[in-house]
Amino acid sequence: MRGKTAVIVALVGLALPVAAVAQPLDPLLAGFDDACNYTDALGDLLQSTYAFARKQGTVAIPEGYESVFGKPAVQSVDEYLHITLPVLDGTWRNVPVKEIEVYITELESGFSSHTVVFATNALKQAEAAFKERGAAAQKKLASQDEAEFGWQTGFAVRDGAPRYECDLST
Repeated sequence: MRGKTAVIVALVGLALPVAAVAQPLDPLLAGFDDACNYTDALGDLLQSTYAFARKQGTVAIPEGYESVFGKPAVQSVDEYLHITLPVLDGTWRNVPVKEIEVYITELESGFSSHTVVFATNALKQAEAAFKERGAAAQKKLASQDEAEFGWQTGFAVRDGAPRYECDLST
């Protein structure tokens, strides 16, 4: 009887869905919330989204993150290109990430804005993880902005979505 029970338990176990574990984006985003310091992998990813949006190349997903990102989308918004890189199942500081969003101009310029958009249902979690970090990072970034470009960083909520932004436009 034990043998049959063990087989039945094993078969039932195989039939039950296993919850997927979201991949941490922390190594990719390390430093992003510290006065907009970009890892090489994040910098390369963002640069490739610029080329993709301008129809000059493809998006280069960093090694190990191929299953994390969905198909990128580009939309013209006024004089800007809005690039959306969906995150299928990832977290940053244990907060679920919905997408990475980039704004650039159609022609190469010094304008670039990068945002990590969190899941709307993670507002309290995102605020707890990033609000104070964002305020400290803005203070640090402002002290590094010797040319007074008005660089901005920090945690915000726009259209109900919590986000962490880096706008280093010149």
